[in-house]
Amino acid sequence: MTTDLTSNHRSFNGALDREELDLLMGCIGGSPIPAFVIDRDHRLVYWNRALEELSKIRAEEVIGTNQQWRAFYSRQRPCLADLLVEEAVADIPQWYGKKYIESPLIEDAYEATDFFPELGESGRWLRFTAALLRYPQGPILGAVETLEDITESKAAEAALLKAHEELEMRVRERTAELAITNQILQRTTDHLSLLLESLPIVSYTRNTAGKYEMTFVSHSVEEITGYSPSDFTDHAVFWQNQLHPDDRHRVIKALKEASGEGMRHCEYRFRAADQTYRWFSDFWRLVRMPDAPVTYFVGIWQDVTEEKRIRQENELRLQQIIQTHKLTALGEVVAGVAHEINNPVSFISYNIPLLEEIWDTLEPVFIDQDAFAQVCEQRGVTRTEVVQNMREIIHAFKIASSRINRVITGLKEFSRSDDMAEKKAVQVADVIQGVLVIVGGQMRKTVSVIEQKIEPGLPAVRGHFQKLEQVMTNLLINAHQSISPGRKGKITITARHLPRLDAVVVAIEDNGKGMARETMDHIFDPFFTTRRDSGGTGLGLSISYGLIKEHGGTISVLSQTRVGSRFSLYLPTEGQNMPAMNPLLLCIDSDAAFLKDMEVHFPGAVTWLVRSPDDEDPILQYLNDYPEVDWVICARELKDINGWQLLASIKKRYPLLYTALYGSGSENRQADPDPNFIPSFTIQKPFDMDKLQKMIQEAGRQRL
Repeated sequence: MTTDLTSNHRSFNGALDREELDLLMGCIGGSPIPAFVIDRDHRLVYWNRALEELSKIRAEEVIGTNQQWRAFYSRQRPCLADLLVEEAVADIPQWYGKKYIESPLIEDAYEATDFFPELGESGRWLRFTAALLRYPQGPILGAVETLEDITESKAAEAALLKAHEELEMRVRERTAELAITNQILQRTTDHLSLLLESLPIVSYTRNTAGKYEMTFVSHSVEEITGYSPSDFTDHAVFWQNQLHPDDRHRVIKALKEASGEGMRHCEYRFRAADQTYRWFSDFWRLVRMPDAPVTYFVGIWQDVTEEKRIRQENELRLQQIIQTHKLTALGEVVAGVAHEINNPVSFISYNIPLLEEIWDTLEPVFIDQDAFAQVCEQRGVTRTEVVQNMREIIHAFKIASSRINRVITGLKEFSRSDDMAEKKAVQVADVIQGVLVIVGGQMRKTVSVIEQKIEPGLPAVRGHFQKLEQVMTNLLINAHQSISPGRKGKITITARHLPRLDAVVVAIEDNGKGMARETMDHIFDPFFTTRRDSGGTGLGLSISYGLIKEHGGTISVLSQTRVGSRFSLYLPTEGQNMPAMNPLLLCIDSDAAFLKDMEVHFPGAVTWLVRSPDDEDPILQYLNDYPEVDWVICARELKDINGWQLLASIKKRYPLLYTALYGSGSENRQADPDPNFIPSFTIQKPFDMDKLQKMIQEAGRQRL
């Protein structure tokens, strides 16, 4: 449908009153999307700021002209909006070929994508849309054209295509090697059987039409899947029935499209005899028998479940390595900056006391001098005001100099890669009490409850008292600043010994505003801050990250918006480096087959098979022993346990954990035992595991 601007036949130039015109143009001008508007005579009526930035053409240069083409072309030609105003839809192919489509959403509107070499230094890709503007009664008032810069996405597509081509080249190289091997093996039937049974792969042949029946499967299939070869060859659709429902259509489509020479490849999930799904990497090719016109698919399966799990774990570790390298590289730059700033600041800091001493000497002299009073009177001030202002200026110098020195100290701490100072035994409980003495008064401005849960008899950790104090001070200040004024704020400080890691864990948890996933992704990046306007430098958490790494420990953050945040410090008691840690997902069900399926799809998942009503306390204890858990996914109906009640108990003790409750919807649902508890997500079975994985990624994970 077209857009109506007024209720009468009026033009842009004369009919719209100033208030309406300002409102209309304000909406277009304030938009971050480049856009221009022309009237029915092709004259430019508006050229917004976003388009000025894109085209480098100022609005006053073109408003009132028909030179909208200058932004996109080297010579005059109609734009898409011109063709619509001219009602020359039939001419669009002449200018845009097959690069346009009619808008499926708006009548009298068209969309197009094209490359514009005149834009920028090397040209830009734009997706643009033009739509007619009409009076309510129908006549054309003009047209609006909006543009979207998609150059980066085009470049990404090209890079992806190149990577795909390189991958295909590697696959072709590998399949060529396999083809040579198969030709050699076919000459010696006896040796073929021996080799096939000894390799950790499954070889097969299948028909190329119909239901793609298996005609041969090697005996190694029984070791990998638990099924015998006859299960595949005696039942035409047996193999298809074991494919995962989400993968079946894709795999069958790949078989249908396979023709001619060359190796084909596909990865999919296959249900084994124990009802768990395994990831198979399937390579096959079309082979014609020498003595007959019959063709077969000859291929191999390989179980790559463990490989996919390792790949996902490596991706998590890669992010940790990237963070460490970023800090190391930035440290070299910061060290130089801190040195350059330190020299002039030292000069200023040294001379401020001298200036203060000089003023203390001269002040009584100026007070008693009548000539000084006359000069002040001529300036319109009193001697008292001058003296007071001078003292305030000197005091401001002191404060500014002190603040710069603190920043320099922070930069030096950040850039330092090694410290020769000997590490000593430190009692974490003493560090916490010292920090509360420093920041306790400041915190109580927004925090009504500071709860301490310090485990008695904590073992000492090896490190530096002041550095640990610096980290905890920074975390407590961040926690209290995240609590809005007027809210009943609460901060919980927990310190306990975790025997399985031989580490002391200090957790600082608040009920503040929390953090979105986008913020969590950059929380430890240098100079990243959400409080830039209030003086934040973005170095606090980066420095804290480096100091904890220096102690061989790990720092983690778990947060939910409008719920709060929890920062945890893992400090080894013997001063050794902590082992690599990854966020964990706990799946709870009474269905063993479903839990095995979860393990296949979520390599970082921990599963709990509920066997009795006494499992609730062990589950809560497990969460206490494994603070890496950030998600709990639970079935509604468990063996002798109500899943809703179990999750409510978990959420009460661990409010920052994400919780997901799933059920088929057909079970006998009684009244929920805790009406005050609402899971983070509720899911209807059966559900797509890939969608669940996407949901978890979008919500966010614990940052370790």
